[in-house]
Amino acid sequence: MLESTIYVKFFGRFTMSRSRWGTPGVAVAQGKSSQRLWTFLQYLCAFHQKGASQEDVIDAVWEDAEIADPAGALKTILHRARLLLEELGFPDGKKVLLYRRGHYHWSPDVTLCLDTEELDRLYASYTAAPEQMLPAVLEFLSGYDGDFLPNSAGSFWTLSLRTFYHTRYLLLAQDAARQLQAHGRFDEAIDVCRRATTLDPYDEHCQLLLIRLLYISGAPQAALKHYSTVTELYMDRLGMSPSAEMSALYQEISRSEGGAELNLAAVREQLTERGAITGPFFCEYAVFQDICQLTARTMARSGGEAQLALLTIMDSASLLPEHRRRAEAMNALRASGLSILRPGDVAARLGPSQVLLLLPSTDREHALSALNRILTAFARTPIGRSTQVQTTLLPVRPSVDGPQGRKGDAQRDQTAL
Repeated sequence: MLESTIYVKFFGRFTMSRSRWGTPGVAVAQGKSSQRLWTFLQYLCAFHQKGASQEDVIDAVWEDAEIADPAGALKTILHRARLLLEELGFPDGKKVLLYRRGHYHWSPDVTLCLDTEELDRLYASYTAAPEQMLPAVLEFLSGYDGDFLPNSAGSFWTLSLRTFYHTRYLLLAQDAARQLQAHGRFDEAIDVCRRATTLDPYDEHCQLLLIRLLYISGAPQAALKHYSTVTELYMDRLGMSPSAEMSALYQEISRSEGGAELNLAAVREQLTERGAITGPFFCEYAVFQDICQLTARTMARSGGEAQLALLTIMDSASLLPEHRRRAEAMNALRASGLSILRPGDVAARLGPSQVLLLLPSTDREHALSALNRILTAFARTPIGRSTQVQTTLLPVRPSVDGPQGRKGDAQRDQTAL
């Protein structure tokens, strides 16, 4: 009697092995020339419990490709698959992989152990007893090295399975991190979240959890830095501004950072900016709002002018460029054009292709001159030759309750350069 086990790994990289640890006898999916053979084996492994009809296998292996004799081509693939099983140590591949009445089956004497089914069992056990199963979940998460068949992302039959197991992994990671947080095991919780956000940097729930964990573990500056990295990524790649929840978390961390009682000298040290000071003060939009409101209050009290400018990156047809060119243009704008501004000027990203500028103590004429210098410097960059920056300029309104609260209302003309 055959009586043998095949261990199948779908996550990260597809392998079939006679040993749980991958040796001896392991087959690794590789090479485009044998892609259809691997798809054939992957499909039969994924649906090993019920078998697969010839029609379903043809759809999975060839999808929309035209083939004159799919049944004949499948016979060749079946022969090659059986030879590969013999390379794994089976005496006769025909007794391992069976074809009966239009359906493919694995021999009942062969047991297939799939990492996907191990995750299903682990998820069910953890849902029933989270505290008890936490060590097993942490062991699984530490060895998880990728999504379901990541190299087959274009195959229609893998899409729902990949989405299902990706979601299941993220839920386990987030819940395990929260459990670790509750037990004060912050370093472990942060490590779990870092792994998850490396795998899926666009999952905001994991990113928010990581930022909060960094903050409550005593690393507020690291939390703020990670927030900046994430929001920049979302703007450049997705064209999304940070969500209200993420912005609120940023404000919470910013306003409570350094909450311990300090003497004035220590506070002054924290407030003092380090390093060479050149170009405008770049900040998050929430901070930009506070600075604008403070500027408006100052103007209402003592007069003076300030200008607010909006810079929008466009392509040569006055449309938003695709995200790679947009990110390149934004970097060039910051490095070239905006670097000419004064240290007392303020800048913030408003969106994936827009920058806000606050020019304090500046009248309209000098603001227009500054904008022209920015555009000239940007136009000299390689990306600036095929993109453009549109600008709009408005005066900052003094606070309504001040003696000059309505002074700027008549000056709402917009200037496009």
